[in-house]
Order: sequence, then C-alpha cells, then structure tokens
Amino acid sequence: MNRLMMSAAAIALLAAAVPTVAQERAPTATGLRLFERERQDAQALQARQRAQYPLYFRRAYERFPEIPRGVLEAIALVETNWVHVEPDAHGNAGHHHMPASYGVMGLYRGGGFDNQVADGAALLGVSETLVLRDPETNILAAAALLARAMQRDGTRTSRDAGVEAVSGALARYAGYGRGDGNIEGFARQSFAYEVLQTLSRGADGNGIRVPKLPIEMQQAFPAERLRLLSAPALKLDHARDAVTANDDAATRPPAVQRTARTPDATTQTLDFGEALWNPAHGSNYSTANNTRSAVIMHTIEGSYAGGISWFRNPSSNVSAHYVIRRSDGQITQMVREHHQAWHAAYHNHYTIGIEHDGRAGDAGNWTAAMVNASARLVRGICARQPVNCASAWRGPGYDYWNVVPDSVRIKGHGMLTSNQNRYDPGRYFPWASFYTLINNGAPPPPAATPTYWVDTFANAPGFPSPTSTAQSGTLNTGRHYVYCKTWGREIRSGASFNRWWLRTDLDVGPANQFVSAYYLSRWGNDEARDNDGYDLPRCEVLPHGEIGRKYYAMGGVRSHLGVPEFAEAAAQLGGRYQQFRNGMILWHSRTGAFAVNGKILEHYRATGSETRWGFALMDELDAAPSPVSGQRGKYQYFENGLFLWTPATGAHAVHGAILAHFETNGREAALGYPKTGEQAHGSTGRKQQFERRTLYWTPERGVWAE
Repeated sequence: MNRLMMSAAAIALLAAAVPTVAQERAPTATGLRLFERERQDAQALQARQRAQYPLYFRRAYERFPEIPRGVLEAIALVETNWVHVEPDAHGNAGHHHMPASYGVMGLYRGGGFDNQVADGAALLGVSETLVLRDPETNILAAAALLARAMQRDGTRTSRDAGVEAVSGALARYAGYGRGDGNIEGFARQSFAYEVLQTLSRGADGNGIRVPKLPIEMQQAFPAERLRLLSAPALKLDHARDAVTANDDAATRPPAVQRTARTPDATTQTLDFGEALWNPAHGSNYSTANNTRSAVIMHTIEGSYAGGISWFRNPSSNVSAHYVIRRSDGQITQMVREHHQAWHAAYHNHYTIGIEHDGRAGDAGNWTAAMVNASARLVRGICARQPVNCASAWRGPGYDYWNVVPDSVRIKGHGMLTSNQNRYDPGRYFPWASFYTLINNGAPPPPAATPTYWVDTFANAPGFPSPTSTAQSGTLNTGRHYVYCKTWGREIRSGASFNRWWLRTDLDVGPANQFVSAYYLSRWGNDEARDNDGYDLPRCEVLPHGEIGRKYYAMGGVRSHLGVPEFAEAAAQLGGRYQQFRNGMILWHSRTGAFAVNGKILEHYRATGSETRWGFALMDELDAAPSPVSGQRGKYQYFENGLFLWTPATGAHAVHGAILAHFETNGREAALGYPKTGEQAHGSTGRKQQFERRTLYWTPERGVWAE
C-alpha cells in the first residue's frame, strides 16, 4: 500500500575517544562556505601578524646594503609563505617530514641540514632563542647568512639591479645538498630558481610586497639547467647523475592532454611522467613490492627544494614517491610507485605518498597551481593503479589525528592509524574541490527516485494518463508519495477545480498512474504542492543523468534553484544545461555539473556564456569581505575566468594574466572586488579596475597595479 510508514531506529552515541573515526561524507554547501570563511579568517589573522614585517625587512637591507631589495621577502615567501614558524612545546619535531625550520625565514637548526639558527646568531652576536622566536632577529639572521654567502661566492650587485648574480649565493645559502652532482646541485639551484622566479613575478601579500623585477633567468642559470628548473615535471636518473625534463602528455593540463598511449609491456613506462628512476637515496626506501591501492597526501613541513635534498640524504630514513612545488606545481618523482617509499609508517606497503610544498597549519599554502598539479597526478595514479578516485575523502580537513574509514583510499596522513603525531595535509586542504578535480566533476552515486508526500481528503480514482477517462484503480484517502505533476483535463465540483495530475503508484491498481490534484487536502484551485508547500516538478522536465544527480544532491525543489522550468538541453561546445526557476545547472564531461544563479548567472549570460567563459568549475561560494565596503560578496570559477559579485560593485569576470596577478596578491580580500570588466589599455594592453587598485597588463611589461 502506498502509505507513509513511520519506523523507529536506535541511535547509538559513541563516547568521545582518540582517535575519532570520521564518517565518509560529501561536503554540504554550508560546510563549504564555513570552510572558505575559516580559511579566509585564518589568512586575515596571518596578515595582521605580519604587519610589522615590512619594517623588519627594511631594517635588514639598511644593515646589509649589498643584498638587492626584494630578495629577503622572496626567500621568506618560498620558505614559509611569510608565516613565522615558532618551536612548540615538544621542540616542533612531532610533525616534520624533514629537518625543522623556524621563523619568518625558515632557518634550519641542524638535524641533517646546516644549523642556520646557530650560524645566524653568531654572526649577529645574539642568542639562538632570539633568532628562533623574534621575527625581526630571524630576518636579520637570514640577511647575515645571505651576505656571507654572497661574499664567499664573490657576488657583486647593486642595490636594485643585477639580481641574477645572486643565484650562486642563494644556492650556497640554502643550507642543504652538500654533494656536487647534478641531482644534489639541482636541489640547491631549485631553491635559487624559485626565489628569482618570485622576484620576476612580484607579489603583494597583505602588506608585504615583493617588487617585480625584470629577471634575466638565462644569465642566472646555464641554458640546460634552466630548462629543467622550469619544466612541469622531471625525470631523474641516479645511475647517470642526470636530470632531464619530461615532456610526456600525462604531465600536461587536461585541456591539452593527448589521448593516452598503451604502455609497452617491455619498457618501464608505468609512472606518472615516465620517471624511469628515482633520486631518493637507496637507504630511504624499500624495493619490496608495493601493492599501490591507496594514495596518501602530505605536507612536507618545509620547502620543495629542501624536501628533495632531504630525501637524498642517506641519514634521513624517509622518502615519498612525489614532491610538488607550491609556486607553479612542478612535480618531482623520487621513488618508483612499485617500490615502498617511507612516508606513512605501517602503511608504506600499499600506499603512494605525495608530499606538498609548505606547512599544514598555513591557511594560504594551497595554491591553485599546486592543487591542480596534485589532481593531475592523482588522476594519473587512478588510471594505472588499483586506486579508485571516487573513493577519495570529501569531508572537512583536520588539524588533529582523525582516522577515517578504510574505504577512503585517497586521504591525508593524519587520517591513518598509527600516525598519532600527524595531521597533514591539515584543515585547509581543499578536499571538496580536490574530489571534484580528480573525478572530473562527477557527483556521488545517484539517490533513489525522489518522491513528495501529499495528503488526499477522499479516495481518488486513478487513470493511465492525465487525459484518459478509463479508470485503472484507486488511491485511498490518506498520505501518499507522488513523483511529479502534469497538465491534463479539468476535474471540477462547483467552484473547486484542478487541471494538474499527479503521477503515483495506486493502492488498488498498477504503478505509474495519474490522480487529479483536485483530491489534495490543501492548496486550492490549479495548485499542486507537497505537504511542505513546495511546488511539485512537472513530469516533462524532470532532471536526469548528471544534472539530475547534482540537482537532487542540492535538495531538489527545496534547493535555492526551485523547480525545473525546461527540460535538459544541449549547450554549446558539447555540454548540457537545464533551466530552473532561480538558476541553471551546467554540465560538461571535463568539468562536471554545477549550479549558476543570481547576478553571476546574469553576467555570465550577458557576456557570452560558455562560448566565452567555458563551464562552471564549482558552485557559487561566499567571498571575502570587501576591504572598502565591508560587504561579503560571492565568487565562482569557470574554465576561463573568475566571477565575483557584491551589491556595491555588481558582477564582473576576471581572467587571463590579470586573474593570475589577482589570485597571487590576495584576491578580493586585498585588492577589493572588480568594479569593471577588462578594458583596453593603449594599443595592445588591458586594464581592470578594482575597489583598491587598477591592474594593468601589456605584452612587454606583464601585470602591475596602480
């Protein structure tokens, strides 16, 4: 019988214990908004904490005038993302995958690397404790160490020019990689390259500015080494002490990736990027077979270049299969996937470890470049190993040990048993968007066919169609589920009438029949709503497929989209879309299905829709408060740009080189919301006005702010 049946369920409450076993669950829209707000609040706190850093850097340059302006800030960005790292009560040793580093400048204190803390303290004539805990002294110590390296390297520069000459001193300053071979040298030079790369791009991090300088990289590094330093992924051959660039299609972004080749069984081409050998020292991993059924995400708790050097150190007894650089997403493979890297204690025998540049506690660590590179890598692992990308964690991140179910096969280090002192990749890792990236936007498995509860005041005759007059059965008085409504012949008694018909399963008679909405206990003439007052969807336009899964996961008619108005249709450029009362859902095989609504949808449609902006990469989320008005707006990424909106500024898109600068310089929290779209500047340039700055771009100069 088609009646609502109430059942009781016993709910067991588990006593709080460590570790907690988290339930595998998809993030809700509210959860995503809270995550984004928490991340932005943490970044704002970091900005307040480093308000005095520009003064400290200026004093360091006054004391060591031979150091070109901007170099110290660039080092701090590479090493710590401008976060002052202090020792904790346990010596800051519990969470590190490599020797710990401290302060704004990320100075090492021995443990396998140089003791930069002690050396810097001696050069300044101060205590090591002061170097560890005082940001200004930490910056001065780094400046003293770099000035000494410049002297020993014979570096000659002017205050604001000739920065390329510092590359050798930067490599000497790095504090690791004592060997002279290509691989050891690559680690030190990678550090120097990233510092100069930061200077060439410039940065403005909430008060700390790295001036954009015209760096001639070919003057800083030999041509072949420069090609390697800037490559998207690397191939390292320890036997020949060689580092070569990898140009395999697997390392390219999805938009330009070629059809995958069938691997030749006679050659070792199974790993991402065809990294035929690894540079980790032989004492830091095991050649025992790895069953490769899970992927573990880490933060290296240090710098990318330092991690490469540490895994090459024979005394480290630690390694990972891959390391990824924060600034541009460069990937280095260090252990073959079929070997056991030493990264997850008792879980090494079945896991592939991926180390990410930076620190788990840093809210600003997860750049789009690094996350996208990590997603490309994990997608590649899922394609060639027995790992299911759909089994990845989709819930919140954690800053404590939190064991998750074993069914989750792509997860963080701190989600494993026997890793009590770990919590990486930390609470700020964007698990929800990462899940979408590795699954090409695929939503979770479809829910059951949605139904809606209604009450009828009398026995309702059933019919095979809304226009039929041949009764097929009866729906008895009471509470019933229905699937949808459709327009049909009128049922009338006096002044009461209704032309809507409800598809349902009869109590007496077959399934998928129709009864008149006239028999509903409420809502009146020509109305067809469920018991909660929500409009029932029309049968002709019911969402299905990927769009349907997205819509019902959002809450269906109870979501902010409301009821569907038109059936799903073909979009331009190979996708699909469906219009709802308060918005639309866009889908493409390369992005997945996402909702677009409100002012962002209006601007999207008015400026070319998918033909210009591509398809949505995420749902709309709350953005940071405006630094001018204090208003918190909305943002949404599309394939070809970022849309932002506030009531004061309206909706505008940011894209191209201006978007790249906007993202790396604090986005709306620092520069404010866009007030205009991109406009012409001169004969070849572009400009866009934001609340606090106007960004300009020319082919010759790149992007700058005024």
